[in-house]
Amino acid sequence: MTSEEFKIIDQKVGLVGATALTVGNAIAITMFLLPAHLLADGAGPSIALAAALTAVPTVFSILLMLQLGGAMPAAGGGYVYASRLIGPFWGFVLPWISIPAVWLGLVYTGYGFAEYVRFFLPLSVPLGPLEVLLGVATVTVPAASIELWIWVAVVPFLLLNLLGIRPVTQIQLLLVAIIILGMLLFVLPGAVVVDTSNYTPMFPEGYGPFVVAMVSLFIGMYGFGLALNIGEEIEDPIRNIPRVIALSTVVGVTLMVGTVVVAVGALHWTAWAGVEAGISYVALEFLPWWAAGVVAFAAIVGALTTINTIYVSFSRLVMRAARDEILPASLAEVHDGLDSPNRAVLLIGVPPIFLVPLAGPDALLNPVVMSIVLSLALLLSIVFLAIAAFRLPKVFPQRYEHSFYRLPRPVLYASVAGGVIVPTIFWALLMTQHFLVGAALLAWLVVGYPVYRYRIYRYDKRGVDLRARMKYLHEHEREAAAAEGGD
Repeated sequence: MTSEEFKIIDQKVGLVGATALTVGNAIAITMFLLPAHLLADGAGPSIALAAALTAVPTVFSILLMLQLGGAMPAAGGGYVYASRLIGPFWGFVLPWISIPAVWLGLVYTGYGFAEYVRFFLPLSVPLGPLEVLLGVATVTVPAASIELWIWVAVVPFLLLNLLGIRPVTQIQLLLVAIIILGMLLFVLPGAVVVDTSNYTPMFPEGYGPFVVAMVSLFIGMYGFGLALNIGEEIEDPIRNIPRVIALSTVVGVTLMVGTVVVAVGALHWTAWAGVEAGISYVALEFLPWWAAGVVAFAAIVGALTTINTIYVSFSRLVMRAARDEILPASLAEVHDGLDSPNRAVLLIGVPPIFLVPLAGPDALLNPVVMSIVLSLALLLSIVFLAIAAFRLPKVFPQRYEHSFYRLPRPVLYASVAGGVIVPTIFWALLMTQHFLVGAALLAWLVVGYPVYRYRIYRYDKRGVDLRARMKYLHEHEREAAAAEGGD
């Protein structure tokens, strides 16, 4: 499929809008939802150390993203880097692994939304003048089930994303401001009341729960990669993709790590292990009720911004793979009036609606299991980024030399080494604690190979070499860097 055969998305977002999208994707619900559940699994105060250590693979992944994003801006950047710089099969693997992981990610994020909504419920709402008509003074909003609230979170943003990226960005700007306000309201006063004795013993039930916590909490740290997948829709992408990644990382990492570290230090972990809306429960220890409510509301908004940007990011990855027809070409279709890849959005958003009944604290899809699946998929994608960055100077030398953000080769190779070694260690450690989850993901990868071979075979019969197509950039992607002197 050539660039003339598919529609390019014309809507663009600027530096501020793209940064808001990325911050909202990264700050997510993870640091609000997971700590209490990880405490219940025995991680204890080590969740604070785990949150801090997630910054290690994050540094490597950010450097790799800066290099690749500044050299090769494209929609579905992760797919483009894997297919063009590593090999066609590995390009196919990225959406093959990511799509089911993202389905769970949407349910997981909706679960966090549900927990924090229930922090406010049941709620009695005064009716005022309607009392005369209805004969009652208040209406009670019930707590309702987790499943219902997950649907309330997931479905409206699926519909919103069918309208294109501009309305998504406008809503995101407001929501991100609320998140930052709520997290600052928790972190700054909370830092004053931290009791260092709450950090001991660091590993009350050994190192196993700590390993799980470290990998699970990593989910929030990978959200900065959103800018790579929407590169085609960012104004002046050569300059702005690195800027978006850098700005969002400084804001996001500081707030996320600070939230977990303060929560552990402010209240002994045994007092809030397994508690719904755990961070807000801790906030009640040192904040007035209304301020704790603002923190809970920020968590709710964090879930919504993540759901919002999951649709944006991964629908573009699917769309870009479909342009090469390694996925069905119909998924590359962009709606003429709305400028949205609607079919790709629906592929990302509809299946999770049917997975919701399987979610729950004691169900097959509990928050920790869902977070592990998503984290493992994201760790694998970091390895792909590392290998792609290693091959960039060889495969596209001019793009590397003229990149807006060019890592010196020693720094590039150090980042590549870290981007391969650290995620591999995380994978190995997690397999010692949740072998079946890791094995299931590896089995899914193996199943993907015959699917890939069959698709290649079908197109070979039509005289189309998909593997050759997946080695070259589309014309509009080549032109994106031409003004900067790239090839």
